[in-house]
Amino acid sequence: MKPISVLFFGSQGAGKGTQVKMLMDYLQSKSDRAIIRLDMGQELRNLRDTGTYAGKLTGEIIDAGLRIYDFMAIYLQTKKVIDTFTGEQHVIADGLARGADQTRAFDDMMSKFYKDGFVVINLVINDDTAVKRLLARGRNDDTEEAIRTRLAWTKTDVMPQLELLKERGRQIIEIDGEPDVNTIHKEILVKLGLS
Repeated sequence: MKPISVLFFGSQGAGKGTQVKMLMDYLQSKSDRAIIRLDMGQELRNLRDTGTYAGKLTGEIIDAGLRIYDFMAIYLQTKKVIDTFTGEQHVIADGLARGADQTRAFDDMMSKFYKDGFVVINLVINDDTAVKRLLARGRNDDTEEAIRTRLAWTKTDVMPQLELLKERGRQIIEIDGEPDVNTIHKEILVKLGLS
């Protein structure tokens, strides 16, 4: 299997993390290639937990449910790829491309490092489903107010990035994120040509 690169899109609570894990498990069962996992939410939580000045600022932004500064997101995503990518791994990313600058940075990086480009999977759910799912996972930054704030900037800042990626020639695959996780996983595998 040749390496694949997938960028997951969708609002918070759409199930991106679950589908990323299921795709990674599938790839590991079918391929000996390593996988680079770019999870911006986890990278930001890791930075918050360092106790540094940047970590403190990041924690304040996360707790308020706001979008992280573009320069921080660009730094974290590019550093991880520059430090680890050999040209042979699968790349699975989510939580990236949250504004035009982040989107262009990710797309530019992948077009140079990953010559075959990448596919975008957009998991689509409604806001009420997102709130219900996020409250159920019980993370301390998941208050209903913070969730609804994040959903609002997802609509204004994140979803327009799909159009920018489309203009740059990226394939966008829309997937209904409402059904059960196995149904969604099977559809993703079919759309990626993996089953």
